[in-house]
Amino acid sequence: MPPLSGFSDNPFESRDDFIEAIIALINPLRKYFSPDKSRIRIPVATGAHFDESAAQLEGFARPLWAIAPLLFGYDTITNKELTARVDELVQPWIDGFIAGTDPQHPEYWGAMNDMDQRMVEAEMIAFALIAAPKRFYEPLSDHQKKNIVSWLSSINGKKMPPTNWRWFRVFCNLALVKTCGVPQSQVQKEMDADLEILDSFYIGDGWSADGPWQTVEQATQEQEIAAKTGRRDAIGVGRQADYYSGSFAIQFSQVLYSKFAADMDESRCEMYQQRARDFGTQIWRYFDAQGMLQADMSSPES
Repeated sequence: MPPLSGFSDNPFESRDDFIEAIIALINPLRKYFSPDKSRIRIPVATGAHFDESAAQLEGFARPLWAIAPLLFGYDTITNKELTARVDELVQPWIDGFIAGTDPQHPEYWGAMNDMDQRMVEAEMIAFALIAAPKRFYEPLSDHQKKNIVSWLSSINGKKMPPTNWRWFRVFCNLALVKTCGVPQSQVQKEMDADLEILDSFYIGDGWSADGPWQTVEQATQEQEIAAKTGRRDAIGVGRQADYYSGSFAIQFSQVLYSKFAADMDESRCEMYQQRARDFGTQIWRYFDAQGMLQADMSSPES
């Protein structure tokens, strides 16, 4: 991969440096926007198992992990030229929220159904609404705000696996309360149920599994079924605990939740913060001195 100007040569010493890096990473996507900016389609073949609309929503939503934090600290940017470049960078995503949540618009993302890939992308949409409501929500018309509430709310009552996916619905409901003004009592039952499932994944020392932990009895049953069928997925639960589920999917969401929900769920947020501290004492072992993920975690040097 060739070096990327603004990123590969970035010293990463100041916040402005990080802003320059975000601009360098995000800018190349702008030419792939749909006409009304609610989708991004990069012209390459994908292995996605979901529909094209959801795939293009994925292209739109994933950059929000960089854009939303950028806007969260927007008021601290003192360089006016850099501020103008940030404004130019993020405006298509702001426009895209309007088109993507409008059921009458041809670029509508579509309501969320059972086990829907849109649920995954909804966490990023919700995070952006929570982190930067002054850009993504407050300037909208009442009708546009209603569309956003309806789209986020479509995740409730839908089937989803007992995995890190439950965080997606938690954040949708958190955005409904914190940004959209939906009464907490209206979504509390759904949030409590999902958080109870997520908390049941905890296995100690800051780590969580990505789903229920397989019991000894279930492991024996799985072995018996595998001997007959060759399949090891019939039980429906496993023992999934790795750098992905531990850091990106579970730990990251817990830290974000503790940042934005402390006034709603103080004791749980304190618990998540402690788990993050415990997790941090171990996760560093996955990486070498250059910050690269070690290929062989079983080696004596690991």
